[in-house]
Order: sequence, then structure tokens, then C-alpha cells
Amino acid sequence: MSLELKLASSEPLSVDQLTKKQLDTELQKGIDSIKEGNVYSADEVDAILAKEFGI
Repeated sequence: MSLELKLASSEPLSVDQLTKKQLDTELQKGIDSIKEGNVYSADEVDAILAKEFGI
């Protein structure tokens, strides 16, 4: 199991700088990801972080 992070731009998103439409789009991406089954339990996240960062 691997955790993949994809960034669309070099600048991190800041909620206070997004328009309502942009915020809705970003939130919808998360909802769609969950519906596709891209979810992890807390234990899985802990294991991934421990493996990748030793924490």
C-alpha cells in the first residue's frame, strides 16, 4: 500500500484565497476520492507515517 500525494501547483492552497467555486471544486475532489474508495483507517495512516518518516 502506498500513499501518493499529487500537487497541482507549486503554491499550496489557502482557503482564504479561494473563491467559493474553487473551494467547492477542491472539496468535491475529496468527496469523489472517498467515493472511489481511497480511504485509510487511522491505523493504516499511522503505519504509513511510521514507515515513511519513522514516526
